[in-house]
Amino acid sequence: MAFGALSSAYLYSNPSPFGGIWEIDANLDATLPVNECACQEAAPGVNWQKFQKDLRGNLQSDPSFSRPWVHELCSATYSAFFATSRVDEATFQIWKSTCGAGLLAVAAVCSQSIALQMADVSSRWRWTERPVQAEGRAVKDILEAMPAGDCLRLCEEHEECASVAHGPFGCHLKDKCVTSGEQLVLPGVAPGYRTYYQRGGPCTAEDGVEPVSSPHHLSEIRLLMDAAVRLLDHVVHCLDKSDWPFTIEEVLANRMEFTAATLHAHRNGEFYFRWSRSQRFLLPVTCDAASRATVGDAGAVCRTLSRLMIRWVRGLDSEVGFWHALLDPSNAENPEVDFSSWRSAQDWLLSGDITWHYGDICTFLAAARGHTTSYGRPRVLNAGSGPLAPGRIDCGDSVTVVASDGLARFYLQLYDILQHDPPVVPLQCPTEALHHCFPQHHFDVVHMRNSLDHANDPLMGILELIWVARPGGWVLLRHARNEGVAGHFQLGLHQWAFDVEDRADGRHFVIWSPSLRVDVSDWLLSSGLAAEVKAERRPHPAGGEEEYIFVDIQKQLPTSVRAIETG
Repeated sequence: MAFGALSSAYLYSNPSPFGGIWEIDANLDATLPVNECACQEAAPGVNWQKFQKDLRGNLQSDPSFSRPWVHELCSATYSAFFATSRVDEATFQIWKSTCGAGLLAVAAVCSQSIALQMADVSSRWRWTERPVQAEGRAVKDILEAMPAGDCLRLCEEHEECASVAHGPFGCHLKDKCVTSGEQLVLPGVAPGYRTYYQRGGPCTAEDGVEPVSSPHHLSEIRLLMDAAVRLLDHVVHCLDKSDWPFTIEEVLANRMEFTAATLHAHRNGEFYFRWSRSQRFLLPVTCDAASRATVGDAGAVCRTLSRLMIRWVRGLDSEVGFWHALLDPSNAENPEVDFSSWRSAQDWLLSGDITWHYGDICTFLAAARGHTTSYGRPRVLNAGSGPLAPGRIDCGDSVTVVASDGLARFYLQLYDILQHDPPVVPLQCPTEALHHCFPQHHFDVVHMRNSLDHANDPLMGILELIWVARPGGWVLLRHARNEGVAGHFQLGLHQWAFDVEDRADGRHFVIWSPSLRVDVSDWLLSSGLAAEVKAERRPHPAGGEEEYIFVDIQKQLPTSVRAIETG
């Protein structure tokens, strides 16, 4: 199929046009949990069917997800979350579950409850992430499961009660007025328990109760939201078609918003986060709910890409933290920060100069302009630029370089946090969604360096790169060879490996992971998306030990132009 005939309807009406292109692992779906969304059996302290009914009913009457029922439903299920699952607070691993979708819903409700209470300075009750070490004298002990709301009401009714220890197996009234800076028990001790304490009752303002927006509360939301994201792995095959009201995209988008909120708090101390129930989330997701539910290879590919998107979101904090360290001027002597990379970032901040290509952009630009000049002035796109964005390139004449990145919104926050005035800023645009940001046939050269292997769906990324390139223009990919292998495809955003394989008809560009594999050269040439695909392995351009993969893709010219050039 010639690219000119590849309409936008074909490209974007079907979110997963690649089911038959990927080679897939035969056991791709073999370990999918069977009952993670059905949740027919009650768990300790919670009836999943009743919880689901109450949750759906409340959300229907309160689409804003912000009324008092949120706190009541969290209080009724919070302890059951820890009784039913085992969350390691160091790695946020879910050890055991009987209803993944239900646990995910509890995590969503309770993260929203905590966020709402953090914003409500008039709230009577506060809490700690884990129980305090010195709890005070016991006023009364109820040694059976009880909703947190009932436990707190008991304390309010008892004149000697100032705080409570509440968890999966009981409610313990205490006489201690908890103060700011209390020592907490170690992580893993008394899982599911926390200390609730009052701002009123026997405690006065002079008792120094902990401010509502404390690091403890922020950490608790992070734990719950990370648990929700990890639980998506258990329910990726069933959540969207179940009766549970949360979707995969919703959970992932809110985790990303939480990252943005914590960056904002880092800057000025103000934390503002609310769980959003928007019907549209701007994520680089190329498979919708219907595609994930499809039986056969196409559905298996979609579920795998969705799992990779889940891992991508889990690696977001690491990626943002990496750039934060390089942009921070105070890290010159930090042994955990690569000095050479830090120096390059600091030089860019001062001068705008950055090594972002390997010296061949102008050659390809001249080749692209040799076919036609009817598309206006020369333009270059540096997609996946990171925060160190180039502005122009000297190819005899100065040529505009547009930089884009799917994480640009976070980089803008880093500039603000560190009080930088960057020489150039990248545009917010995921590679898998370039058609939302730029018109078709807009750039003579489209360039990516060590970033397409970060994409959730690199095939959709390549399709988008070709879409915004001009006919006869070039897409240039420059990546470390098999980058994902060293970190077992789970380090940061590195989920793919790029390689070049020798075949009888030449060298082929291959993208692979433990689950999926595709011969990109075959796909591009057989579909008519490219006129030429040149792939080769090269030594590290800067003299390092690892090899690099250089791939040059020329976009197909219109039939009329090809006839003139060959005729």
